[in-house]
This record gives sequence, structure tokens and C-alpha cells, in this order.
Amino acid sequence: MINKTLFFDLETQNTFEELKMHNKRDKDPSKLQLAIAGVLYEEDGIEKHKFFGENQTYDLLKTINQANLIVGHNLLMFDYKVIQPYFNENITHSLYDKTFDILIKLLPYTDNCWTALDNLAQLNLGMNKPHSGILIPKMWRDGKFKEVEEYLLNDLRMTKGIYEYIKKNKKIKYTHKEYGTIIGDREVIVKW
Repeated sequence: MINKTLFFDLETQNTFEELKMHNKRDKDPSKLQLAIAGVLYEEDGIEKHKFFGENQTYDLLKTINQANLIVGHNLLMFDYKVIQPYFNENITHSLYDKTFDILIKLLPYTDNCWTALDNLAQLNLGMNKPHSGILIPKMWRDGKFKEVEEYLLNDLRMTKGIYEYIKKNKKIKYTHKEYGTIIGDREVIVKW
């Protein structure tokens, strides 16, 4: 299965707060442990998805490597770092050239304001996350696997929706913040 574009996201077993990583410089995604990773793609015009658990990281990397383009939100500084401990090779380096990180790509258009996936999806697609992301690791540990899979699939669909929305409309709305203070919603022209 070779997919031209693959949307990728994951959920972790722990949060930064649970591991006592409160300061920005102390936060190390590689210590959070993978709970579940997911990919979303189209095959013959039909949407398909796959999930990969912690013991399926080899299959995950094999699937990701088959894509021509990997699209996600904060892949380079979070998702890839979460899965790095499961591999000998440098994941960020090996996947960098075919990675399209929406968060990073939007920074030049948002005056370096970090944009949350949920915020982009609410303002532009009318989509929401069904739960706060901070709850997902505990839900996973509590055995609510189906709910976490549904949450992850929703995130993948939001990622795909935002990517396609910007490609089609050449603009995006986001909530602008400065030093954590909300300034207000803005709309910017985006040239991808």
C-alpha cells in the first residue's frame, strides 16, 4: 500500500504534568510513551485509517515510510519525539523531507503564534475535540481504548480538514495570543 498523502497523529500514555515536567525546557516528549498512533489516508477515493499500539511501532514506521507526504500538527517537535525511543534511526531526520507540519508551516503567517489544532478546527471547520487532550492518557490507562481511538480518529480528520481547507481557500482563521494572552481571532492569507 503506497499512499501519496498520509495524515499522522498519536496519543501518549502519560502527560508532561504527570511526569513532573512543568517547565518548557524540561518537557521531553520522548518520555511520554506511545499509547496509540493513527494514520488516515484515501485509497481508491475511500477514507481509511489504521491504528498502531506500542508493540506495533515497526509496522507504524513501515506504513509511514510508504507515504510520499506525511501531514500532521506538531509532528517535528512532538509526535516524532514520542516515537523516537522505539527506533535506532533518527526519526525526525529520516522523515523530515516528506513531512508537512501544519503548526510549523503556519508560524510565518501567524507572527510565530502557536496554533492549536482544536482552535483551527473550531474556527474553520466547525469541528471540536470530544474530550480535553489532557484526559486521554488516563483514559488509555483506564482501558477506554475505543474512546481513545475515536478521539484520535477525530484529530486525524481535523488535521486532514485543516490541510485541505488551507490548500483550497488559501486562508485560515486562528486565535492570536501574545505571551499566553488572547488578543483575538484573526484571518490570514496562506500561500502553500
